[in-house]
Amino acid sequence: MTKAYATATMVRITGGNFRLVDRLLTQITSIQTLNELDTLAPEPIDAAREALLIDH
Repeated sequence: MTKAYATATMVRITGGNFRLVDRLLTQITSIQTLNELDTLAPEPIDAAREALLIDH
């Protein structure tokens, strides 16, 4: 996943709300750390969105 695609996905999910962006990034980081992931993939973004109940 490219940085531009990841950024666009996060902006779409959060609607540009900076609080939600912060919460989403924190959750993505936690998921990546727990799963020992080095690169950003669509799955951690989706998992973070679902965990935070965003965009439902």
